[in-house]
Parts: sequence; structure tokens; C-alpha cells
Amino acid sequence: MKNRTPLKILAGCTLVAFFAFSCSTSTDSTATSTASTTATTSTSCTVSYTAVGKVGDNSSNLVTAALAKSSSFTKGLTVFGISLLATSGVSDAKLLHAANVTAELLDNNEDGTVDNLCVVAKLNSLSTYVTMYNTDASEFNTDTLVAAGAAKNTGLGANETVVNYEDDSSHDASIEEIFHLITQYGYSNVYPTVFGESNTSTSTMAVAMDVARGSTTPQRTLDEGDNSTGWDYNNTSCSTAGSVDNTSNDKAWYFYADTTADYQTMQTEYMYWSVSSKFGMHDSTAGLTKASTEWCPNTKAKLLAQDPTIYNLLDNSTYAFPTVMPNASYGFYTFKTADIITF
Repeated sequence: MKNRTPLKILAGCTLVAFFAFSCSTSTDSTATSTASTTATTSTSCTVSYTAVGKVGDNSSNLVTAALAKSSSFTKGLTVFGISLLATSGVSDAKLLHAANVTAELLDNNEDGTVDNLCVVAKLNSLSTYVTMYNTDASEFNTDTLVAAGAAKNTGLGANETVVNYEDDSSHDASIEEIFHLITQYGYSNVYPTVFGESNTSTSTMAVAMDVARGSTTPQRTLDEGDNSTGWDYNNTSCSTAGSVDNTSNDKAWYFYADTTADYQTMQTEYMYWSVSSKFGMHDSTAGLTKASTEWCPNTKAKLLAQDPTIYNLLDNSTYAFPTVMPNASYGFYTFKTADIITF
């Protein structure tokens, strides 16, 4: 349904005016949403948000229009409290594309209410934001934002913000980069024992990733491997990859090779590949071709068969991961050029 008025909600442990539920985080940071349950050792998740807003409108958010301008951004908007900042070369259409994708990832059933309140609350409390450039990240400098305490961001190029595999080779990088922001600063912090991302992480997800990389013993740095110039994998071909349940074949099905990436980055990418494969982003021949350079289970069925550990984690409704691929057309609200402010 389109053209609804953006809904402003003060969401927290109990929301009576619109619907009633509780959102509590237990000592192991596992959030639940129920009709009335409140854990005895809980931390309430509360955040005031609208589907669309203006950069700097929320006084508790460290990202302001003035800071954005000083960083060479010229325009932007907010989606559920997350700022999207763009340089002058980024078209309004590309910025609105990213806004739609952000909304779809956070409100996947597109009813105007975020799917995981605790994750959105964390993203807001950290003043997270998306930086959009036209062709190169040198178009802006976030030093003033970082100095003000706003350091949690993800970068996205307008040239890679496209209709997914429309050209039979390029995926929609806005889905990837914005999802990185959500998992790295949202899920990782809300559920540290389950989805924690760091160079020393032993979270359930990190352990599953190590198995996907072909070993139960994590290689956290290049120096820990036999090949000091690259990451060590016992397999780099999907035709010979193993699976969680195949005890006779422990060959890797995830072999991220970027030597500039650290162990934490591998976890961020593992989360993206897993969730995006589960909601069908790479089902096409072009998707298979792109994925197979570092990732084998490119479809929902393959992910379940090859890596049921991560599949079942993502399928747990407690965490409310997106299950439908964003198509840059958010059903609850139509993002418009008028929603964008200039700095």
C-alpha cells in the first residue's frame, strides 16, 4: 500500500496506542517480542522513529545537517532514524533507491513497524548512517562526523546501486552494504553471543563461519595460516565443497580471499551471503556466477542443505531477519524527492 503518512512511533516495552507487545533483552542479549512477557533480568528496547525523517531532527542523534555538510555531503534523509547522506553527484533517484532498501530490510513485511525493535534501537543509539558517493569515496571526508562521535557507517556507491542482476552481472550493492550496517552494529551488539562480530569473536555465527571456511579451528589472521600472503582454505571450488552434515567432506563452501579483510569482515560478509541467499537474491545464473567466486550455497535450498547451522539461526523468528529480498519499492510509504533535504 502506497502513499501513507509516515507513522511516528514511540516503541518500547509496551506500546498500547497502536498495538501491545514487549521487547526485552535477557542477559545473553536474546530479544523476544510477546504479548506481555518481561524477563526478570531485562533491558527494555525503546526508540522513537518515523519511516522517513530529516537529518538532524532527532536531538539524540549525533549526525546533524551541519556535520554532514562539513563532511562534503550535500543532501540526505533518515529512514527509521538511520541517516542516509549523499554527495552532490548522487542522483535523488539513487538516494531514494537506498532509502527504500533500508526501509525494506528493517521492516520486511512493510507494515510501517520495524521487525526487530532492539536492533533498530541500537542502530539509533549508535547514530549509524549510510554514506553515498557517486563514483569514489574520496568525494567526502567523515573526520568531523567521527570526531563528534558518529563513527558507525557503511559506504555505498551510486554506480553500484542498481536493479539486482538486471545487467546479468551486477548485484544491487545497496542491499549488501546497508545490511552490513544492520548486522555489524545492530545484531552484533544486541545478540553478542549469537551474532557477535569481532576479530576475537566466538559467537555461534562465528563458529558456524569457521566450519563453512573448512575448519573448526579459526584462522583469525593471515599469519596464523601456512600461506602468509593469503587466507588458507582446503577448497575454493563449489564443485567439491562439503556441508555441515557430511562428515566425510569438510571442504570449505565459503572462501573469502580478500587479503585486506580481517576476521571480523569475514563474519560480516558471511552474514550477508547467508541472509541474501536465503531470500533469493542470487538465484539467477548471474547470481550463481558471482557468488561462486567465494560462496557456494547461493539459493535458499542450497543454504539449508549445505549450512543448516546458519540457516536455522536466521530462520528463528526471535531475530526477525528479512525473508523477502528488497526491490527498492517500500510498500508502506512512497519515498519522494521532497523527503530529501539539502545541506
